[in-house]
Amino acid sequence: MSEEFVARVDSRITSQIPEISSDPMLIDDLHGSTRAQWRAFVLTLSIDHTLMLPPAAADLARSLARRGMDLGVLLKVYRAAHQAVFEFFTDVSDTIGESGPRADEVLRFLWTRAERWMNDSVEALIETFYEERSHMNEGALIRRTRLIEDILQGAAIRVDHASAELSHALAHWQTAGVVWTTATDSADAARRLQNVAGQLARRIRAPRPLTLLTSGSELCFWAATPARPDLGSLFELAGILEESQAHLAFGVPSPGPAGFRSGHSEAKAAQRVGLDATPSPPVVDYSHIELLCLVSESPQLVRRMVEREIGDLGAPDKNLAQVRHTVLTHFDNGFNVEKTARHLFIHRNTVRYRLSRAEELIGHSLTERTAKIDIALRYVALFGPPAD
Repeated sequence: MSEEFVARVDSRITSQIPEISSDPMLIDDLHGSTRAQWRAFVLTLSIDHTLMLPPAAADLARSLARRGMDLGVLLKVYRAAHQAVFEFFTDVSDTIGESGPRADEVLRFLWTRAERWMNDSVEALIETFYEERSHMNEGALIRRTRLIEDILQGAAIRVDHASAELSHALAHWQTAGVVWTTATDSADAARRLQNVAGQLARRIRAPRPLTLLTSGSELCFWAATPARPDLGSLFELAGILEESQAHLAFGVPSPGPAGFRSGHSEAKAAQRVGLDATPSPPVVDYSHIELLCLVSESPQLVRRMVEREIGDLGAPDKNLAQVRHTVLTHFDNGFNVEKTARHLFIHRNTVRYRLSRAEELIGHSLTERTAKIDIALRYVALFGPPAD
């Protein structure tokens, strides 16, 4: 019943509030808040009404404040929840058999308690929201946040002034990324996310990165380097990320404020695909999945294209997974068999065999419709075979 309640309430909220439905990390915060609120509410049903506001509910209010949203968004959340909760309890009371208490009495009891709970929750969370907003308004944090938002929105800025204010070389090459955690205990999340961003910066020989904590479980960052960095070593962070129950997505390095913006939007697009992947990979490079990002709004069409373009090569078979990985590596190495073999630490004849096997399964040469084969293989690598 718990998950049904969360699904129904959150579906109503996201359908009415685009500020939340367009942000995957806010959706996660919403799910956590609704689930925790339901469990706390159920635990108090047998005693006199006492609000036990769970930490996850406060986390959602803080995330809204950190994103610079108006208090009205928080109030909309509870107005939408108000409607969905009443409908849910009505359906529950209708299932009571003749041997149980009267349905109208059950509904009256549940609804009275739920209404008091939500009203008290809103009052407490308004205080939490304004406490977080007040904290942001203190000192340089709010100025830095607003300046970052101005740059991302393309506002006219003085690069030298913005660089000094942010302590960040804005004219240099910008490597933008987002790191987020799936850990349920978020007490130490900020420190762990900062640690990942710092390790990424060190790997590309960048100074301390510019960071922006956008929620209790998500951190955006930018690392600046005088020249275009090599990001190949970032996949070596996978082990550290898995230990921390964290994930990293990053965009294509580009110079100046334009690179600051484009890298951020690419990192967020890569994050959205990574969140949908099964399982979600620890590291997501936008340049590897750019075409998937561009077509991610039409998943059914993409799945049909995958089935059409690679056919049996997309089947859920361990040996075929090796063949698919070899083909992708071959594409990434410019169709050079020697380079592919060195990259995979296998013999060149093994590479040739796997490429031949792939062509046999798809029914034509890999040099035909290469772009579609590439996107189909990357889709299967992230989401698994379409038939699964």
